[in-house]
Amino acid sequence: MAVPDFQQHFDAYVERSAAARAAIGGEYDLRYGPGPLQTYDLHKPKNPQPGAPLVVLIHGGYWRGLDKNTMTFAVPPYIERGAVAVNLNYDLCPNVTLDAIVREMQEALVHIAGKAAEWGADPAKIHVIGHSAGAHLAAMMVAAPWPANLGPQPPVASLGLISGVYSLEPVLHISVNESIRLDGAAAGRNSVTKFPPKLKGPVLVSCGDAEPEAWQAQSVEFHQACRNAGTHTDFIRMAGGNHFTIKFAAADPNHPLGAALLRQCGLR
Repeated sequence: MAVPDFQQHFDAYVERSAAARAAIGGEYDLRYGPGPLQTYDLHKPKNPQPGAPLVVLIHGGYWRGLDKNTMTFAVPPYIERGAVAVNLNYDLCPNVTLDAIVREMQEALVHIAGKAAEWGADPAKIHVIGHSAGAHLAAMMVAAPWPANLGPQPPVASLGLISGVYSLEPVLHISVNESIRLDGAAAGRNSVTKFPPKLKGPVLVSCGDAEPEAWQAQSVEFHQACRNAGTHTDFIRMAGGNHFTIKFAAADPNHPLGAALLRQCGLR
């Protein structure tokens, strides 16, 4: 509702991502779990160096839509600078619950950390970047209670959180909850602002100043919660950016937001 021409941005995501796949190649639809959409694409630099950073990208879509193929256009700046990049998919509501998706993110982290050395990357240099619902999932990957049956929790070096939703009680009152099917208890245990991630590396929180005030407030409050928890957090409010155009800025190495994300991954 806030961006009536949102479809043109979705179309651009798909078009730019198709062009990126044609240009950079990669290994597609690899599996990290048994779910239908528990898949990922793997992209490696042309001249890999041992111990490269490993960048994980998580798409948005309110946990109920879109696909990793809408994030591929964000990959080139990372592999061009020597990183290994993983573009992550996950099963979607209403086919699964949000709790199940968070578990899939944890399974993905274990799988990726276990494969890092094989790919020429350093498992201590995993940087996770997510947009919208993907930002929430990136934060939950680190912050959610860790299942004992997954073994030790792999470390994450940094989080790049773009226009995320972090407090889920408002979702109970909007139409998307017909698909997400949250109740009060599920909203509470998935509201990561209440238990922000604690990691040694930095967290970059960003939103656009053309987004609705309540959506911007999600980022501001989460940023402050991270700071209160002792996590080093930076905040960028993109001038003129809405919920969809900010994704283009994040993928642009010449934009302040894109440059900040690269710098956080040790690539500038």
